[in-house]
Amino acid sequence: MMDQNPFKPIQEMLIAKPVPKVDVKEKVMVAIMAKKMEGKKIMKKKIGLLLIASMLVGASSVWAGMKMIELKNEKGEVVLTMSQYTDEEQQKVVQELPQEDQTRLAEEEKELERKSEIMTNIMNDLKPGTTAAVYWVPKNKEEDKNIVWSKHAPNISVVSNPITYTAWKDMQPAVGKMFTLPTELGGTFKFHEGDVYYEDSDKYDAEAMKAEAERDKKEYVVKEIPSSDKFDYATVAYRSEKGGIRAEVRMAEEGNAHTGTNAQVMEKVMVGNNEAVLTTHKSGNGDAFNWVIWIKNGTKLEYSLRASEKVVSKEELLKLAKQLNEVK
Repeated sequence: MMDQNPFKPIQEMLIAKPVPKVDVKEKVMVAIMAKKMEGKKIMKKKIGLLLIASMLVGASSVWAGMKMIELKNEKGEVVLTMSQYTDEEQQKVVQELPQEDQTRLAEEEKELERKSEIMTNIMNDLKPGTTAAVYWVPKNKEEDKNIVWSKHAPNISVVSNPITYTAWKDMQPAVGKMFTLPTELGGTFKFHEGDVYYEDSDKYDAEAMKAEAERDKKEYVVKEIPSSDKFDYATVAYRSEKGGIRAEVRMAEEGNAHTGTNAQVMEKVMVGNNEAVLTTHKSGNGDAFNWVIWIKNGTKLEYSLRASEKVVSKEELLKLAKQLNEVK
């Protein structure tokens, strides 16, 4: 859920493809809470930028008073819980830490950003439709010993470069058994391009990569591996003369999934007969960016639609979301 960081500059997000960058803010927040909950292990799920805010509610007074919204399906079952924790609130948490911890977290964030750039370059060097595993040599044996970042073997990251489709008729065979998307929204936004992403492949030899890194004294080792064929999510950009909007469809987590947002505004809305969450993010120059998310009734799919208010108003975005939701 919500693997992409929605808090980059608005103009970039409207047309940008998801990029497998290290989720810096999420990992730093996990590190903060790990410090506050010494001795407890934290399992990272793919549930968005502020997963830690969702997972540890009640575990610390830091999270007291956090706003949360629950979405229910047509059966009355809770299928998604979103927690709101703004940048200002997060910064307050950091400022409460001892100075040495603040310094350490700043260093970790800088290092994660550096690795993020390396991963992005590795992805860009891959041929479309291919996947690579990356083994990172740990700085020390104690590094991150209390935190499990992912399902992969220790110090392994996986990155893929998807095939980009420029017409829905070409993209449809890859997802048609699960869902379909319109070739246009609102009569003016036309299909521009789309990508299909698959779950991370585990077809790598971690020990061999580790041995190579030690033998050749490398910081990291990259190996191309077979790609997974298990669908994760699809993303489509629509364009009009006004600008761009982006739709995503992904596999929803079983049961009550949790995610987080640092949006300034979070509210429950309706998309047809579906409960949904609408978040509003404001940039430093006052631009507003809206994102609506819902689990489609009768399916195991999470839909989302996002756009700048310069392109469509909040009300117009909800109308487009309704159209997207009604496509069979």
